[in-house]
Order: sequence, then C-alpha cells, then structure tokens
Amino acid sequence: MPRCLLLVIILAMCPSCLGVSGARAEEHDPQALLLLQEAARHSANIATLSADFQQEKKLGILAQPLTSQGYMCVTRVADPSGGQASPAPSSAHRERLLWAYTSPAPSGFVYENGQGALWEAQPSNKRTAGPQEARVITAIVRHILDWVRIDAEALQQAYRLERPDKELPVLLLYPRRQSFFTRLEAVFAPALDSVRQLTFFEPNGDTVSIMFTDTQINRPLPARCFQ
Repeated sequence: MPRCLLLVIILAMCPSCLGVSGARAEEHDPQALLLLQEAARHSANIATLSADFQQEKKLGILAQPLTSQGYMCVTRVADPSGGQASPAPSSAHRERLLWAYTSPAPSGFVYENGQGALWEAQPSNKRTAGPQEARVITAIVRHILDWVRIDAEALQQAYRLERPDKELPVLLLYPRRQSFFTRLEAVFAPALDSVRQLTFFEPNGDTVSIMFTDTQINRPLPARCFQ
C-alpha cells in the first residue's frame, strides 16, 4: 500500500496511535451518553456490514479537497474459544475486515484470523504484514470496529462527549489524548445502527471527512468482499 494512503488511514481511524496523554477526564454530556448508548444497542448484533465510502481532506491552501473512494466489508462470528487464544481486537468474536481504496490508487488491507495483510491493485494480491505493519493494522482495525459495533465503553474512555442538538443524531467527541485533531463529529444513520459520517477537525482548520453510503447490515456480502 502506498505509504501516504496508509498514513491517512492511521490518522483518520486510529487517533490513539498519536500523541501522549493530555486532557484530564471530564464529565460527559448526559444527552450525548444517551445517544451513544442507544447507538450501541442498535449495533450490538451486527454480524456483517458492507459500505462504500468517500474520504475528503480539505486543506486551507487548496481550492479543492483531496478525495479518495472505496469500500469496506466486515464479518463478525462468535469465537468458540472465547477469544482466549487469539489477539484479535474483540475477544468474544472473530472478525474479518477488508478496507479497500478503489480510487485514486487501488490498495488497502485485510484483517482476518488475527492476521493483517496489505494489498495493491486488487485484494487477492496481498502480502503478509511485517511485525510493525501488523501492529498498525491491528490498531486501525480496533478503532474501525469501535464504530462498526459502536463500542460505547471504548469511546467514552477515548473521548469527552457532547451532543450539540438533542434532536439530531450527532456527537462531538474531544480526544483525551493529544492528537492531530481537536474534535471529531460523528453523524449516525437515522436508525442509529451505523455511522454515516466522521469528520475530524484539525487545529489549523483543515478537516478530514469519511462519508459512508449504501451501508448494508446483516445481509449477504457482495462478491467484492471475498476477493
């Protein structure tokens, strides 16, 4: 995978990979907690999920955003061993996650059976990740899955939560660790079973947004998910 694309994934999906401990723990907005817990309840039984995404990086020095497109596929099945012998992000489940950029350069990674692999051109052209790459992929997968199954406990530990409008399914999350962004805006789908958009606001005014569309939950995965 081109290094620049991997770096974008790390910054966008794995904020705790950066920085050191910063802001002190603060109380959450009660309305924000209610929304997060409700979203967690609606996403608790997700076994399969697929979605298209568009990623936009808006820079103050550029008139047009930098964009990339792709898709993601997630499969979660109960682990008969209870996960005790697996380093997978969720100890009670085995997950397979395919993160695929289709434009501007086909590339991405796949994670399954506790192992990560990188690929270019098409997912079947994959190579086993080295030790350092594997640690990065595992961290990325953990944070992606926090939003797929909406892990309320993990998100409360990582962020201070606010809800700007109790009528809208939108959360503002402020990282408890120093990071490349000062806040994250999460927009949930109306059914509260998935995330529709994540926007990261950087100190200099730049933003990174990931918009998810055509999200399919607990339906047969499309053929492209099994390449």
